[in-house]
This record gives sequence, C-alpha cells and structure tokens, in this order.
Amino acid sequence: MNLAKAIFLVASSLTAGCAFVAAYFWYRSSLPTPPAPDDIIASADDAPQQHILGAQVDIINLRAAMIEASGLNKKAAIWSAWAAIFGAIAAFVSMMM
Repeated sequence: MNLAKAIFLVASSLTAGCAFVAAYFWYRSSLPTPPAPDDIIASADDAPQQHILGAQVDIINLRAAMIEASGLNKKAAIWSAWAAIFGAIAAFVSMMM
C-alpha cells in the first residue's frame, strides 16, 4: 500500500471517529432537562417574597441545565471541526491517488 492510500485510510477513519464522537456529544446535549417546577406554594399577592424565591430557584435550575448543554455543544462543535479537517485531508489525498 502506498503512502497516499495509507494517509487516505487514516484520515477517513479519523473523520468517521470524530463525527461519531460529535454526534455522541450532541445527543448528550439534548438530555439535560431542568427539574419540573414545584407547585406554586405562594401567590404573588399573598406572599411575594416566597413567590419570588420560587421563581429564582426555577431560574437557577434552568441556568444549570443550559450551562451543561452548552458545554456539551461546545465539545461537539470542536469534534465536528476535527472531522471536517480530516475529511478535507482525505479528499485532498484522494485527488492525488
């Protein structure tokens, strides 16, 4: 096997591997779901401080889920970039064969 075919095989394999890892991270980024909000224990009219506190807790849970999903999306984007680079290398080498 000549060098160009070996480079093509390695680059193609790396492309597939990186794409699968990216898909895995994007799948995982769809999983974080914040817990369902608790039943409202106080109305804004009866106990405004408790109502505000309940809303703040819900926002904190949403923020945590968004941060987790964002981190996984970032990893998936990086792996996708590597897949694109290796795909380009494989395409370039295939033109030389």
